[in-house]
Amino acid sequence: MAYNLVVIGGGPAGYVGAIRASKLGMKVALVERDTLGGTCLNRGCIPTKALLHSAEIYHSAKDFSALGVKVTGVEYDEKAVYDHKNAVVGTLVDGIRALIKAGKIDLYEGQGSFASSHTVVVGDVTLETDNVLIATGSSPLVLPIKGIENALTSDDVLSAPVEGNKIAIIGGGVIGMEFASYFSSVGKEVVVIEAMDKILPALSKEISVQLGAYMKKNGVTILTSSKVTEIGTDYVRVEKGGVESVIECDKTIVAIGRKANICGLHLENAGVEHDRFVMVDDRFQTNVKGVYAVGDVIGGIQLAHYASASAITAVENMLGKENSTDLSVVPSCVYTTPEIAVVGAKEGAKTGKFLFGANGRALINGLDRGYVKIIADENDVVIGGELFGKGVTEMVGEIALAVRNKLTIDQVAGTIHPHPTVYESVAEACEDVLHLATHKR
Repeated sequence: MAYNLVVIGGGPAGYVGAIRASKLGMKVALVERDTLGGTCLNRGCIPTKALLHSAEIYHSAKDFSALGVKVTGVEYDEKAVYDHKNAVVGTLVDGIRALIKAGKIDLYEGQGSFASSHTVVVGDVTLETDNVLIATGSSPLVLPIKGIENALTSDDVLSAPVEGNKIAIIGGGVIGMEFASYFSSVGKEVVVIEAMDKILPALSKEISVQLGAYMKKNGVTILTSSKVTEIGTDYVRVEKGGVESVIECDKTIVAIGRKANICGLHLENAGVEHDRFVMVDDRFQTNVKGVYAVGDVIGGIQLAHYASASAITAVENMLGKENSTDLSVVPSCVYTTPEIAVVGAKEGAKTGKFLFGANGRALINGLDRGYVKIIADENDVVIGGELFGKGVTEMVGEIALAVRNKLTIDQVAGTIHPHPTVYESVAEACEDVLHLATHKR
């Protein structure tokens, strides 16, 4: 079979790239060895958020009485929660399959591998193609720790309920802290062990401190600057500052990063350069003409929305079209309780901040913990934002739009924000840059 494009990998990079290529007139084949939707849909973003949503509702039930709602006998049925998660995932996978069919994209299920730079083999089928897009994603990284076979990965956690009431989580990054939020919300005892000197090391100190304080209040123990030296069936051995201790636990979860899925691709047959990740240029093309790669398999920003945008850009580059997506502004979200969202620069010439405690809608909802911080340059152009609190992942898009379009503080603040909404906090934070926030003393 001959194609204009063969996409290897049906995750958020692969299927989006395939659909865009088809809409732009290319004859496309999509190869997926597992399940459409990739890690994000089946073992990552979507299932994690489904579990967190259920856990958040359960955990918030203890505060219902303060809102005038009396509830008794609330129970958490983890099997039912996982069934709901599976139903959501199944619906979305079916939706992608329908999109692939509607786009007249040929789907091949099986391991795709290179026979040459423009020949992909799937089982006993050979696909000849002008272009290849590698979008095979990543899988959990497992470090050589003694007893690592006793630990669970994120894949394990999301496939079935985790037994036991004491959970040790190795890694205080995004994945680790989301799991800590989930397990603590459903009443389990949680210990987070992080090698760096703060949780969420890629984010600001303020975010780390704020989330750490909330987690500790919710019963989570956080050990930073700590190294796990051994994992047993019911304990982890931890070394901190030369002092060793043993933490008892029912299960240990390793959440320390991800590695590229390049095994089985036979990249050497195509001459594609790679190390831990596939190497690409600024057009997402590898060292081999016509062979592109996007998403987690190339490292860098490992976010589903960035992977999808990159795939669209790569397809446009194949066709010599002007890029329709600005890849320089990438929002990042953490779905802990409270949520976290950041975009753009972390520091600037000017900043403004507004606390949710002074926002009417937040107070009505009992969600007054959090803030919006706006970062601007010396010309009052919005260059970044940092948000902490309930629902902020739904708000960061406005700030991303402002950063991308180089809007000024006046332009954002001067746009009427509906009342009462938590969104008003964005306008007030912008006004605070000019020391004009109405509801801030």
